[in-house]
Amino acid sequence: MSESEKIDYSRYLVEDPKTGKYQVDRRIFTDPELFELELKYVWEKVWVYMCHESQIPKKKDFITGHIGRQPVIINRNKKGEIGGYINACRHRGVTLCRTKMGNTGLYSCPFHGWVYDTTGKLVNVKDEDKGGYPPEFDKSKLGLAKLPGVTSYRGFIFATLNENAHPLEDWLGETTRIIDMLVDQSPQGLEVLKGSSTYTFDANWKAQAENGVDGYHVSTVHWNYVATMKNRAEMAHEGEKTKAMDAASLGKLAGGYFDFGHGHTLLWSDWSNPEDRPIYSKKAELEEKFGEAETNWMIGRLRNQLIYPSMFLMDQMSSQIRMFRPLAADKTEVTIYVIAPVGEPAEERKNRLRQYEDFFNASGMATSDDLSEFDAGHIGALAEYTPWSDISRGAIQQISGPNQYADEIGLTPFSSGAKIEDEGLFLAQHRYWVELMNAGQAAENIK
Repeated sequence: MSESEKIDYSRYLVEDPKTGKYQVDRRIFTDPELFELELKYVWEKVWVYMCHESQIPKKKDFITGHIGRQPVIINRNKKGEIGGYINACRHRGVTLCRTKMGNTGLYSCPFHGWVYDTTGKLVNVKDEDKGGYPPEFDKSKLGLAKLPGVTSYRGFIFATLNENAHPLEDWLGETTRIIDMLVDQSPQGLEVLKGSSTYTFDANWKAQAENGVDGYHVSTVHWNYVATMKNRAEMAHEGEKTKAMDAASLGKLAGGYFDFGHGHTLLWSDWSNPEDRPIYSKKAELEEKFGEAETNWMIGRLRNQLIYPSMFLMDQMSSQIRMFRPLAADKTEVTIYVIAPVGEPAEERKNRLRQYEDFFNASGMATSDDLSEFDAGHIGALAEYTPWSDISRGAIQQISGPNQYADEIGLTPFSSGAKIEDEGLFLAQHRYWVELMNAGQAAENIK
């Protein structure tokens, strides 16, 4: 495939109720040329999650990240206002901030010493008076490149390179309701806890986007975790302290998914043991404030929310932010954090951390399982003799609009799935991918 070739990207996705075919072409996971195009058409056109406000709480704090391949700085200026800039000196293009986070009032280029303030203004050019610059040389025009959009929703900071991007809350749609369910667990909001894990896997980023809302794989891939939790329950009388969530019940209780549009998909399920969640002690208080139905969604249900294409907000085995970024068609980087209610009692915080270490941590029982399947899946996807993946599970159970569980709290998704094992979420993700790819190609043709 040539980059100059005009194509209809819908050819990579089959949705045909008449024939019962729901398939995705595996080339969207393996083709290097498609990968280069989606960096432009997907990652550089939508809002990408950057960080949480609790990670840059003070004036002059900064954190570094990426939008696709573009290195960026998210910071607070000397007034405490949040901004974002390309992390590249305007002189020769080297990165300015080379640590994950920090606090500084000036960004000094390590290469030639150009200096910028927290608003991106170029405030000093080393030996400018001796430099022999032409009269037209103007420092005021050489500040850091400002990101077109940096916006926060309830503490979650997103950025975009697209000057014509939808307003953030419009683009998030009803994912804001799912964010609210986590933030509202404490009057003081949320905080990202100290520490993180960063790892890579040898497969496409869309493998992670799919897997975080894949309820079908849990009992197979994570059987060791399920068995261990069962053994722990049997050992409880012997002093077992970790209160693990009952993964064995998933699929046996009410559950399903919602498509909120723009690729944003939610996987949810009832818990059999909500009393083991750290927040359970606040149940009566939350019911008084938000009502029984909303509180049940906050405490009694697992929620995996994909905010496409860059992050998951998970409130399940524990609470987690999972960020991922594309490195190559066959390489993805993931960074994970624990997120928790501010002011959480020490015993509940301890329980949250132990649950997180059990399941999510890079050394947890689930993460390595998934990464192994991502790698194996990519190898298999290279088999051109069988180019299509079947994603038809649950197709006849999906309904347009909200189902009874969405109606409980007034959610209005585009579609609702009946079981957590159903695969309509993948169609929703790839449908938006097709939309963005076609739109990006059309915009370039106009130019």
